[in-house]
Amino acid sequence: MRDLEVAIAGFGGAGMAQYGHFRAIPGCRVRAIYDPKPAGLERARQAGAGGLLTDDFEAFLGAGIDLLAVCSPNPAHAEQIVRALRAGIHVICEKPLASSLEECGRILEAERASPSAILGVMHQMRFLPLYGRIREVVARGDLGTISYLEGYYVHNVIRRVSAHDTWVFDTAPPPLLLSGCHFVDLARWLLDDEVEEVVGMGNHLAFPEYPESDLSVVLLRFRSGPIAKVVTAFGAGRPQDHSVRILGTERCIDNNLLLEKDGAVRSLTRPLWRHRLGERRSLRGRLGDVRRDLRHLKAMAAHGAFAALRRLYGRSESYGIASYPLRLYEHALAVRRCLSEFVDCVRTRRRPRSTGIDAAKTVATCLAGVEAYRTGETVPLARYWRPEFDGG
Repeated sequence: MRDLEVAIAGFGGAGMAQYGHFRAIPGCRVRAIYDPKPAGLERARQAGAGGLLTDDFEAFLGAGIDLLAVCSPNPAHAEQIVRALRAGIHVICEKPLASSLEECGRILEAERASPSAILGVMHQMRFLPLYGRIREVVARGDLGTISYLEGYYVHNVIRRVSAHDTWVFDTAPPPLLLSGCHFVDLARWLLDDEVEEVVGMGNHLAFPEYPESDLSVVLLRFRSGPIAKVVTAFGAGRPQDHSVRILGTERCIDNNLLLEKDGAVRSLTRPLWRHRLGERRSLRGRLGDVRRDLRHLKAMAAHGAFAALRRLYGRSESYGIASYPLRLYEHALAVRRCLSEFVDCVRTRRRPRSTGIDAAKTVATCLAGVEAYRTGETVPLARYWRPEFDGG
């Protein structure tokens, strides 16, 4: 097969990351980069990007590309996706798919009108090994009847949010839609169900410079009955927290632990060894690989020590080892797997794990959550549900 000609729209943090990933995915070649701002194009030059570097989107689409990665600010997603799909170009878009239901509708209409083009969305948490394992356990029914799930997107973005651009301050996207959508999407995916109604609260204390509520807590009632809590926090003074907990009648999940009624505890996954994302030829790159190998060895040793202590402690209804000591959040690995799966979907003509219509449902759920915490009212999803959602 010939190489896929890849283009990247937007060369901020996401664009730079995807540039590195696509260069390492076999059968892909980055042919063009678009950014409307000179600083973005300069970053592309400094990264060593060849091919077309342009601020002309029409010329960009006409550069003979097969696949477009939309890494632009959220307000630009809909226009860029629609134009690319209409040109017959496959599109993988950063989350969220769009900022409004109207934009989602335009995208889905363009997708229906361009059946030869495949649309996918970067909900990469579906590709984390731990969350994939949790979905398997849920799908088998091992937890029994699930009554509750919670997920956290706690990430101090005070510096990061304006590292390359000020668009977030200019357009004020609600954090639940900007980032909390990861866990709204994850809850939908883990339960394989849709939300019926939402309630919530928010405040604006930890990151007052942010132009919207910097913290929100929403409760999602699913159609089959479970309630999910999603916490989105932008200014907490701690490292990232992406915890997941699920309560079932037979077993429960606390991050990487499967908890039994009789006090037995076992790990769902273990740290990966040497999940390298591509060969590096420079001395600096090889030294980086050595440092990563050492971190992986430490993580594997900590996992082994935890397993030994757990066995030593034995079973008890009031178990003493309650928390897994490692954070299994291999972000770069998940992004690489998501992009690699999309490339394979393009080559084999199959649907990606996170489709356009699936991502639009997540946008609708997040918008209902934003209304809920802004108004203090219970918001039915029917208010945001589009007729085409029921067809996919």
